[in-house]
Amino acid sequence: MKREDLDYNAAEFAPEEDNVFGRIAGRYDRLCDIFSFGIHRQWKSKMARAMAREQASFILDVASGTGDIPLRYLRQKKRNPDARLLVSDICPEMLEVAQGKLEGKDDGLRFKVLNAYDMASIEDNSVDLYSISFAMKICDRELVLKEAFRVLKPGGTFFCLEASQIPIRFIHNAYLAYMDWCMPIIGRLAAEGDASAYQYLLKGVHDFPNQRELAEEIRRYGFMDVSFESLTFGITALHRAVKPPFAGVGTP
Repeated sequence: MKREDLDYNAAEFAPEEDNVFGRIAGRYDRLCDIFSFGIHRQWKSKMARAMAREQASFILDVASGTGDIPLRYLRQKKRNPDARLLVSDICPEMLEVAQGKLEGKDDGLRFKVLNAYDMASIEDNSVDLYSISFAMKICDRELVLKEAFRVLKPGGTFFCLEASQIPIRFIHNAYLAYMDWCMPIIGRLAAEGDASAYQYLLKGVHDFPNQRELAEEIRRYGFMDVSFESLTFGITALHRAVKPPFAGVGTP
């Protein structure tokens, strides 16, 4: 697959032009519960358990939103009590909600407004574990993966939980048709008429690559041992990859 054939920003979302997630930060958790019938909680718990098994010392959670992944990771932290966790998001309003959930729960927590495309305050080769959930579909994946590779230590682990594709095509098409019907209705009600929120999310779901295609993209940017697990028939997938032990900052 050629670079020019790929759309690296499935949702065509530009946060500097639309602060939609700032506007809906206080209602975002409710939106997630409604759209997924609460199943997103199981997916995020699955990711947090996988992260806890890595025994990482410094964890960077990118595009943390309202802090669901860090919250669930802390429930597993007895496996790695000395781990430090940096919770970050480009949207200050979302990060403020995350702080309300998490602050005071652990001495190793820090919060920082960061752009996943350019995290200049994070040193090269300094992060043991990088995690991102349900944000890749509204991001430029190329920029995210390059920056993730830069900040990870050689041998560090990358996790991504994201929308995917049900392998049986007609079932996936039926799922998309359902989303096309329900997301505008529920989204408009839950977001109090802010239509742009569900428009970005819906476009991202439609145009995001499938599990194998995303795994290949991750591999292309220098990662090794790339794997994925489909969840709930493939509606979402949990990807894991490793920065090669002898890698430098740039991709091969």
